[in-house]
Amino acid sequence: MADADDVEPLIVNGWPVDPGLLEARAMTRCRLEACQSACCSGGVWIHTRQVEDILAHQDLILPHMPPDRRDPSQWFDGADELDTDWPAAGNATGTAVVDDPTHPAGTTCVFLNANRLCALQAASIAAGEHPWRFKPFYCALHPLGLDDGRLVLVEDSEIYQEGGCCSEPAVAPIPVFQLFDVETKLALGEAGYAQLEALSRG
Repeated sequence: MADADDVEPLIVNGWPVDPGLLEARAMTRCRLEACQSACCSGGVWIHTRQVEDILAHQDLILPHMPPDRRDPSQWFDGADELDTDWPAAGNATGTAVVDDPTHPAGTTCVFLNANRLCALQAASIAAGEHPWRFKPFYCALHPLGLDDGRLVLVEDSEIYQEGGCCSEPAVAPIPVFQLFDVETKLALGEAGYAQLEALSRG
């Protein structure tokens, strides 16, 4: 596939999208027992408004955290930078990264628990909310991401190349946006997803 920066983006529901998301590839979704949450080996940018929401609901999250990670003052790295990418523009910080000798990478996001599950997602489900209620936007979006405002498959990232690709080889090809349908809809909405479906049919 050509470098996304060299290809004119599609405009889908008002947002720029890498045409590579229409490409059919012989892939299927990965299995947690195989990848061991490789994409959670580091931290992630999270908007400060979501940090405030997480801290306001820490009592729901704490039971899903490893015992040695239950100090909310240690959950974020304290950085404060402006993220200008849509649809999540605003000030952002990072989730803390901690040593974890049980993980293949040796480090993980502070919110990854011993079952290789995201404590934020587990707390959302336990509270009867959408699974992404507390989950950082960029985590929920992965392995899609925003590159200078363009929605892309982040296959040139270190996390993707080191096992956090969220996919495995398969026999039948499928368009990338269909394989990662829920992530595509998170970024573009149902209307944007329908527009990509129409484009994929020619």
